Amino acid sequence: MAKELTVREMASMGGRARAEKYSKRQLKAWAKLAGRKPKLTERRRAQLLSMLNGGKTQAQCAREFGISTRTIGRIVARRKS
Repeated sequence: MAKELTVREMASMGGRARAEKYSKRQLKAWAKLAGRKPKLTERRRAQLLSMLNGGKTQAQCAREFGISTRTIGRIVARRKS
């Protein structure tokens, strides 16, 4: 496998050059490492959803988990789709 690319190297190459030089699998693996870590683990997401199903509001859950109501909205939307 090719050497790990830094963010600067990836940005300087441009999308078309990267696509020609690296396979989709390599690009996908790199992108997975480049992203931000999720705010909640899968277990905490399950707890959040059960609290919402139990009648708690998004605002109450946001305070308890230390995240924004917008983040909770995204989690709920992903589960519905």
